[in-house]
Amino acid sequence: MSLYGEAIAAIRSVILIDERVQAQARKVERLADEVAGLKERLVRLEAIIEVALQTRAGRPPRGRTPIEGGSDPA
Repeated sequence: MSLYGEAIAAIRSVILIDERVQAQARKVERLADEVAGLKERLVRLEAIIEVALQTRAGRPPRGRTPIEGGSDPA
């Protein structure tokens, strides 16, 4: 193979690798977005469980104080 042919093959290889890297970068970005969404959902579920457990134990949810002389309207 001539020097010219080798140069063309190398350029073609670099272009293909670049396309593959870009495709993988898009996949990683989508996965990162999905993980962020799942993290948000997990935090909400943890909060719901914490409130439910505290309510079940007869304690007000964290950050709230019971009203003296009456029942908690929440």
